[in-house]
Amino acid sequence: DKAGHPVVKGLTKDDFIITEDKKPQRIFSFEAPETHVMGANAGDDNPDGRAPVTIFVLDRLNSSFDDFAFFRYSVRKFLAAQPAQLNSPAELMVVGNESLEMLQGYTRNKTDLLYALDHLPAALPYKEMQGSFYWERVAQSIDALQQIALQNTGVPGRKNIVWVGRGGPAVNMQFLTGSVVGHLQHSVHTTTNMLVDARISLFVIYPPLKVNPTLKVDDRSMLSGAMDAGANIGDDDPFAGDINFGVFVNETGGKLFYNRNNVDILIKQSRRLGSDYYTLTYQPHDVAPDGKFRRIRVTLRNSNLRALTKAGYFAPDRNEPVDPQQQTMIKLAEAARSTIPLTALDMNISDVLRHPDTRTAEITVQLKGKNLDWQATDDGRSTADLILAEASLNGDKNILASKTEKVTIFSTVQDPAQRAEEVTRLPLTIRIPRKTKSVRVVVETEEGGRIGAADLSRKTIDAAPAMPTPEPQLVPRGPEYVRPTTPQTH
Repeated sequence: DKAGHPVVKGLTKDDFIITEDKKPQRIFSFEAPETHVMGANAGDDNPDGRAPVTIFVLDRLNSSFDDFAFFRYSVRKFLAAQPAQLNSPAELMVVGNESLEMLQGYTRNKTDLLYALDHLPAALPYKEMQGSFYWERVAQSIDALQQIALQNTGVPGRKNIVWVGRGGPAVNMQFLTGSVVGHLQHSVHTTTNMLVDARISLFVIYPPLKVNPTLKVDDRSMLSGAMDAGANIGDDDPFAGDINFGVFVNETGGKLFYNRNNVDILIKQSRRLGSDYYTLTYQPHDVAPDGKFRRIRVTLRNSNLRALTKAGYFAPDRNEPVDPQQQTMIKLAEAARSTIPLTALDMNISDVLRHPDTRTAEITVQLKGKNLDWQATDDGRSTADLILAEASLNGDKNILASKTEKVTIFSTVQDPAQRAEEVTRLPLTIRIPRKTKSVRVVVETEEGGRIGAADLSRKTIDAAPAMPTPEPQLVPRGPEYVRPTTPQTH
């Protein structure tokens, strides 16, 4: 309504009007807010997708050390005030220097969420501290949205991302030309459709963002892109100007909260806005496969009411090239939950060590050099770029915790025969949430697309030796960092 309060009762399908590119659409189905609650016997899960779920994302990648500590404290304050069983499931993620990590998968158990948050190790946000990582942060932030959307594609019901932090740095398109512009636009269009298809709305909470002329360029751009969130943005492509998380908020029907430090209250507001919603469906007609933006408007016959909705979607593009990065993410997500062996890369898991105090385990992945895409270096060595996905799974192969990261390994030789027999040892720390039944580590070559996987049963983990978790060490890493390896020739 005019005061900004959600209207949750008294409206029917006939109160709404939908147009796509100014053409009226027939509404096929209608669900009122009272239908979006969990059944009495739903337990810890949300099998029918009736209730909306919440995805908490802590943004370490784009936040200062002090800001991140405050964000973490605020999320904990919010969770601590909730009942022992949340009214709908939530999961907890963190975007870090090198990875997107799921600390705790969907659960209604408040204790599990608090446990995962309390045992998140400290780390210096070195990419935020150094300007040379600007473009990496842009790419990683958008990649994180794509990975979250991919994880939730096909999962029933609505999902609300509550992103605590700035989000990715803003990109001013007027200073870019040629293929860079096309690549960015393609990435944003793809991300938009993935979020829309997965029924995800993005809420961003960024307390340091103030309305004044002394803002940094990316803050001013984020604010200008988000001020129209939920308002009339015209009929043009909403991404024709700057690219920033504020525009993603607008596109997905979420909301931007800024210049306020009561983050726990803002999280509560975000969850309410994402929970009190109507679902209407229609079928668009005559959508030309030209890749252009299709503007959706939802209005109400009562002029005193307005709808906060997704802004639209991008039509399919018959000339759109296959996005290798997106295909890689899809393959990794499928491989992590697959029940079949993946043997294109020769790998196994050894040296398991439990840390019961943090519900984690240290493992070593032993990876043979055969079938890796090695590149020779001028100093007589070889390097290979890999993507690692680690997932803890329950008995139904649902992901309880996960981490995806890119690493570069190196070999001291360039001879193909020698490299094929070398074994690289990759030390990893994996979260083992309460309901974990198995762990799978997937490795994919970044260029060649070869995939290998190694599995670990809960029985093997429980039988491994145990010791307290070592104290974390704050070690900044520069742009020259690569993952060290210990080659062993067999």
